[in-house]
Amino acid sequence: MNIPPILILLLLGHVLGDFYLQWNTMAKRKITEAKWRWVHGGVYTLCMAFVLFIGVQFSWPLLLLLLAASLAHLAIDAVKKFIPKKRFTVDQLSHLVTLVLFWRLWGECLQVRVSIFWEFEALSTSAISVVSGLLYIVKPVGELIEHGDIWDFNKGKNLDALEDYVQENARSASKMIGYLERIIVFILLLNGQFAAIAVVFAAKPVTMTVARFADIENSGTTAARAEFYIIGTLLSMISVFAVAFLLGLI
Repeated sequence: MNIPPILILLLLGHVLGDFYLQWNTMAKRKITEAKWRWVHGGVYTLCMAFVLFIGVQFSWPLLLLLLAASLAHLAIDAVKKFIPKKRFTVDQLSHLVTLVLFWRLWGECLQVRVSIFWEFEALSTSAISVVSGLLYIVKPVGELIEHGDIWDFNKGKNLDALEDYVQENARSASKMIGYLERIIVFILLLNGQFAAIAVVFAAKPVTMTVARFADIENSGTTAARAEFYIIGTLLSMISVFAVAFLLGLI
């Protein structure tokens, strides 16, 4: 499965503008304050323009594509506050669907700059695809798991004790572990090192148990922690394979 280069550029511009150049204050306040939506919209437009103008030969359809993507992003962010459940998933799916639609309307007639993207025709594992894949498996996947749209990590027994245990520093450390885990698995996957992926998957429970056994045992939340840990790890692993497959890297 190979995604067309123009669509990959759109996805790259989206992940940069909606995740890596959007700080936490902006992400929270844009839901209720129009000023912050416009600030985010401006940053998003600049990211998208930077990626598209570097990778695509200039034409009027390119400007229409950029304008449509930016305005649609603003509109989706404006109505996001009215979504009662699974807000993050619905929001991102809406953005991705509109990008695919606009690509079909204006993107298919655009021409990439051959000097930069000549390898798209010959290689399925191009540099842009790999970079896009790495960017998507780190923050977007991490936020998808953290928001609990796939699995609610706040439900179940011993919730109060579990929340007491998981302090802010522990959350940050767990998030970083997830980032590094997905990056390692992604790199191994691109090189076909499936046995090494199995080793990483098997070694993580051992190292985590040794590091946290005393705290988990004393907290009285062993069962809940074990379940959440397994579910989170599996979601993290599956996401890497899904992103790599969708980008045509496997």
